[in-house]
Amino acid sequence: MGVRGNNNKTYALWEEISHLRVDVDAPPVQIYKRLDTETSKDVVDRTYQVIIPVPNSKNGVRKSLKTSNRDRAIIKAGDEVVNVRTQIQQGVNLRSTPVSKLVEAFLDHKQTKVRGEWEGKEDAGTKSITKQRFGNIKSKLNNYFVPFIGAKTDSKGLKSKQFQDKWETWRFDNAVGGIQPKQSTIKDEITIIRDLWGWGQRNNFISEQVSKPFDDVNLRPDEKTRRDTWEESEYKVFSRRLREWKKQQEKTDNIADAWDAFLVYNLTYLLANSGLRVGEVFKLRWKDIDYFENTNSEYETDKWGAEIQVHKSGKTGARTVITGGGIFLKRIEQESQHTNQNEFVFHDLKGERLSTKWLSELYKDITKFTDEYKRTGKHIVPYSLRHYYATQQIYKGVQTSFIAKNMGITEARLRKSYDHAFTRMRVDELLKKKGAKQQAPKLHSAGIGRFDLIGLVGKKKEPNPLPEGLVHIREY
Repeated sequence: MGVRGNNNKTYALWEEISHLRVDVDAPPVQIYKRLDTETSKDVVDRTYQVIIPVPNSKNGVRKSLKTSNRDRAIIKAGDEVVNVRTQIQQGVNLRSTPVSKLVEAFLDHKQTKVRGEWEGKEDAGTKSITKQRFGNIKSKLNNYFVPFIGAKTDSKGLKSKQFQDKWETWRFDNAVGGIQPKQSTIKDEITIIRDLWGWGQRNNFISEQVSKPFDDVNLRPDEKTRRDTWEESEYKVFSRRLREWKKQQEKTDNIADAWDAFLVYNLTYLLANSGLRVGEVFKLRWKDIDYFENTNSEYETDKWGAEIQVHKSGKTGARTVITGGGIFLKRIEQESQHTNQNEFVFHDLKGERLSTKWLSELYKDITKFTDEYKRTGKHIVPYSLRHYYATQQIYKGVQTSFIAKNMGITEARLRKSYDHAFTRMRVDELLKKKGAKQQAPKLHSAGIGRFDLIGLVGKKKEPNPLPEGLVHIREY
């Protein structure tokens, strides 16, 4: 036994074990102790390390034997040689790959699955993902997975147990921006980690003998998760304060800021009156909108309805959305200098299409001005407008088939996601006084022709695509 090297990483008690090697052409295994670790211990009490040379591999396999006893170290080194031989026979890549490189390779693979912004799943394939989803995967892995494991950690040494025992606690303690993740967020991140893990095993980055983490976690989305949105009284206050915010923004000398305020104000009411997803509205062009007169109009702002064609690249593909909020689109059209059929509805002063990020940033300013969290205790975001649309239509008894079709989801999904709203409706029925006269439920028709969602008897001379009971979310 001797010493190898002359620097601070000098190997002590270094020796070759001549009878241990992965094959006849490989150099013998070497065991040693380090002088730069466990410095509080005498060399004799420090842990043995092993180097197993592998043909066509620069560094071979290096690892701790977790024992300070020489005889036991040699036995354990023999076991490791057997493991390495087995992995070579199975075609496993034995080269050390840091976790940062594993993630980089996985993201390169995922990038090839990103479909074009205007492609639908039918064009790019069912396994394709959106650019936004790719960005989400990338940020989750780089912000959480890599720091949790360690960028330089060898991928071959990954164990599922460390996730089972520590991940969720660590994740809550290390939330970026201090925003505590919801359980739905945790589940999504677990899905991403399992996807990475499986890909890493199939491509020889992670040992196939290691089980995937979170095998015992139910990853099926909880459709009954309550989405933050307003009650009607809360929304009325928000609406009034939104108008105050708009007026304040219009006082500025910055024309771009005033235009943004005008746009976001009208976009708010369009979203609250249509059930459109936030991402869908930013792909709307003027050619996608047809106006019609609302014969059931009650307010100045619901005289015009609109039939909107959602682009196929949306989350659930192409569909037709019927809204009583056509006036909010007409306002934009009247003020805009970019109203050619192929131009975007929501654009900046140069006619360039705006994005969900633009809206999210503005809503941070709006909800701060309106004091939403302090006032309601809810985390209000632009998507809350879609949920407000759903709950208000449910409360007013609008046909679920119409609501679901407008939102681009199934009736079953609508009932699961908004179970609390349907429950409230049932409670109202249960609390009715015994013997009270009960009004027969009113069928809310949705017009005729291709708007006939529940089937009508007879014809109308001027069909109105809007259900009679549809709630118009108006300005206050």
